[in-house]
Amino acid sequence: MTSLSQANAERSAKRHKTETIKDSFSATEAWERLIGYSKSGYASISDEDKDFVLKSFGVFDRPATPERFMIRVRIAGGGLSVEQALVVAYVAKTFGQDYIDITTRQQIELRYLRIEDIPEALKLLEDVGLTSYQTGVDNFRNILIDPLDGLAMDNIISTKAIMEQIQSIFLKNPDWITTLPRKFNIGLNGSLSNRCNIFGQDFALSLAQKEGMYGFNLYLGGRVGSLAHDADMFVAPDEAATVFEAVATLFKTYGFRDNRNKNRLKFLIEAVGMNTFRDAIEEQLGHPMPKAGMGLAQLEGGDHYGKIALNDGTFALYAAVPSGVFSGTDLFHAAHIAQSQGGGIRLTIEQNLIITGISNESEALDSPLFLKYPNRPSPYMANLIACAGSEHCPFGVIPGKPDAIDMGEYLSREVPLEDAKVRLYWSACIKGCGVHGAGDLGFVGCKVPRNGKTVLGVDIFIGGSLSGEGEEAHLLLKGIVLEEAREFVAELMREYRDLRVSKESLEHFIHRLQIRYSNYAIGFLMRWNRFITLQSLESILHFNLKTHGGNHKESDEIYAFGLALVQSITGGKAYDVEDPLLEGKKPFAFDLKVLDKRYLPFKAIIEKMIHPNPINRYQVFTEITNDIEKTAHESK
Repeated sequence: MTSLSQANAERSAKRHKTETIKDSFSATEAWERLIGYSKSGYASISDEDKDFVLKSFGVFDRPATPERFMIRVRIAGGGLSVEQALVVAYVAKTFGQDYIDITTRQQIELRYLRIEDIPEALKLLEDVGLTSYQTGVDNFRNILIDPLDGLAMDNIISTKAIMEQIQSIFLKNPDWITTLPRKFNIGLNGSLSNRCNIFGQDFALSLAQKEGMYGFNLYLGGRVGSLAHDADMFVAPDEAATVFEAVATLFKTYGFRDNRNKNRLKFLIEAVGMNTFRDAIEEQLGHPMPKAGMGLAQLEGGDHYGKIALNDGTFALYAAVPSGVFSGTDLFHAAHIAQSQGGGIRLTIEQNLIITGISNESEALDSPLFLKYPNRPSPYMANLIACAGSEHCPFGVIPGKPDAIDMGEYLSREVPLEDAKVRLYWSACIKGCGVHGAGDLGFVGCKVPRNGKTVLGVDIFIGGSLSGEGEEAHLLLKGIVLEEAREFVAELMREYRDLRVSKESLEHFIHRLQIRYSNYAIGFLMRWNRFITLQSLESILHFNLKTHGGNHKESDEIYAFGLALVQSITGGKAYDVEDPLLEGKKPFAFDLKVLDKRYLPFKAIIEKMIHPNPINRYQVFTEITNDIEKTAHESK
């Protein structure tokens, strides 16, 4: 453990002030204070308790809704029994204005509660085996598993029992309540598909096979903006809880406690190296561990639609809940279906809901639940994630949920799709609670300068993946005005609609594009086509990605796009000689006189894209974007 001790010592010169609060933290005393506040009122709550202590019990003060609190309910693995669902529905309707958010950690958030109602609400939840303990700040958060764990046709290892073993180690255990250096996310996946964002966790066990035995490969250090890395360790199912406890103990003992932005497990591992950290796990366990096996979670994740066949002979029905905006009344209807069919309720990381144990499909689909949340939704609404946003979170830059829903509805109208899978993930700020990095397209709220003012906007990311060992999305477009973002995305969706192969998902389509094009080229296409569409010039100047590939060098991609434009305008090639660099030869074969006068402002731009001398061509797409904006301004 020498390397871990040294790394910890180098970061221990100055501890964050939060650590002082944690040093004096007593779970029993903090709980008693919480109950006491219910009697003495909102004004009596100290700022320290509002900012940190109450969050240890999943109770959050929300400045956007004064004197109203949010309770985050831990739903282990996203599974709710009928009894539990009915109680959550009752609490939401009685104390929380009938509002529910389904979260990306398969949990439920109840909002608008008064401090005086919180003890009763928490007791009702505890009586049916639900709790809000340790769902905030520096704790082990809700454990993610496949929402169809134990039921999916491709589920090899049911992880529910393992989840319960791991949870029993830390839940309500004073030694683990708010004693970690930072929050710690856990994921378990025993299926061939990744339906639980497994590679986005601090500690992840993903289905693997070694020497004929099914088990898990261990991945460590995932967080927003960074996927978990392979620890090169194969873990048998009966060792999973022990390995978790070893990793958790190392993090608690040696994790950094100075800069809260750099205190997650990822940074400890980076400081010492994965091989050293793996050695430390083995030392903590007291025995060596086998090297990783063959990873088996190779299929695309995400939700199923419609009627899902289960391995017990029954079915599940999927309800699309865009951005997770739900209600107690909705949950009551879901519980009624589950009760009448003898099934249960599963929540997904994409903020949707699945009802299991269905034997009478038509009876279930007649429920008000499926009238409100379609069983076969538009692809744009089916896998639509958005975090709480500025309405409910003090960190939110943009509203988030309404923006996501607005874009989904717009795309459904403008670029309708069938038999497609589109994952649009929204984070209202850079903290990334909407897991934007895992989306086909991800959106992060920001501020954008526009005509001398600052307006709401988004940065757009592309290429997140849930298949294989996952892939984090990369920046595509920066600083897009929020109300215009949907138009940019529509341009890419038209390419997807026209060029996809059979029922190809957007994830696979984007990865296919990225083999041929840089993200700069894809982003430029979206900008150019949107501008051309606004000018009603699509018939000639519209780009497509069908025949003109690039080589990921911007200047060469610009040249290829320019040649494609000339071909579109004239029906011929840009040059009338084989070598346009020969002296005295006319470089351009097309005659601008044949063009509609509306196209003339683009003459200089097109010629600079394909100038015979490479030095005089555009080198980066940003230059063209700036000239387009200048042309648009001068044409007004």
